[in-house]
Amino acid sequence: MKAVGIPAKSLGWLSDKKLSRVILVLGGLLLLAFLAVMLTYLLIQDAFAFGAFPSGVKIVGVKVGGLNKTEALQKVRTDLADVASKPLTLKIDDEEYKVSPEEIKLTLDYEAMVEKAYDKAWSVNIFERMFRRFLNRPKDINESLVSTDDRDRVHGWVSEAINSINRHPHDAYIDVTSGKPVIVKAKDGRSASLEELIADTEAALRRPDRTVNVHVGRVPPGMTDEVFGKFIIINLAEHKLTLYQREQPLAEFPVACGSAQYPTPVGIWKIVSKQRNPTWRNPGTAWARSMPPSIPPGPGNPLGTRALALNASGVLIHGTPSPWSIGSSVSHGCVRMYMSNVEQLFEMVEENTPVYVIKAAGDPGFDVTRKPFWQS
Repeated sequence: MKAVGIPAKSLGWLSDKKLSRVILVLGGLLLLAFLAVMLTYLLIQDAFAFGAFPSGVKIVGVKVGGLNKTEALQKVRTDLADVASKPLTLKIDDEEYKVSPEEIKLTLDYEAMVEKAYDKAWSVNIFERMFRRFLNRPKDINESLVSTDDRDRVHGWVSEAINSINRHPHDAYIDVTSGKPVIVKAKDGRSASLEELIADTEAALRRPDRTVNVHVGRVPPGMTDEVFGKFIIINLAEHKLTLYQREQPLAEFPVACGSAQYPTPVGIWKIVSKQRNPTWRNPGTAWARSMPPSIPPGPGNPLGTRALALNASGVLIHGTPSPWSIGSSVSHGCVRMYMSNVEQLFEMVEENTPVYVIKAAGDPGFDVTRKPFWQS
């Protein structure tokens, strides 16, 4: 019995081993068959997909997956219509310089974009395409904008625009043209490189936004609007003096001003001295020949009780013992005020307070943007 049992066990072990090999071989064959079927299926899918855009393909953000070239061309024409009509824009600070596509003959090359996107999509290795299709992970492709333009016109427009972009620094000033003050803020000096701007513009023509953020070097102004506080505007046509705190009126008074023969000088002046109960001193001019060398303070003093001297030669803002003259042009260049008014104004201003003397609202009589000679 023992002699027979040993060979039987050996034969059983050999049979199990053969069965495992058979199963392994059959499994391998089945796997190969499955892979062959899957490969054939993917090859057929790839063949049938040829002629259309794979999933994941975009043209300037427009999805064209599953479309053929004709359909994709129509879609991008429709979806990129806003881009096609968008102007080329140069942006600097709060300014924009724009030119329409028609002026520089700027058009989108839809056919080129479709062809380039299609070639790029189908240039992917076939095995990668099949693998991505099997995993449902399409390759993302977003074709860039392709446009054509008249390069000479583009360069010419940029060359004109840079003349406005580049500028010298400009100090802040008070615009009194309208008769009321408008504080105009200072502007930095700016300097852009034409070559750099042209290069940035050409790059923008290949982007949907068609916008260039202009890079400039800057030079700060010498004076900003923070320096402005109190100032006076004297309107000769209206015979009116107004004291302002920046753009806010604080007080308004009627005045008399210079006659046609002795006009009050227009321009930007300042108060250089304040005098209580001033002494009038004869200026030695023709109109004062019959008058004494000086008149002390008192009821007959032509300057009244207060005087504010300006840095315009011989010109003062002062009281007058002749209140009938207020509202007319009868003085020898000075600005006369009622006594009570000049005393009130005297307490409200200091030396160096600017005084703007204008001919009339709308016609100041001088360049309001020019820095006065006395201003540092």
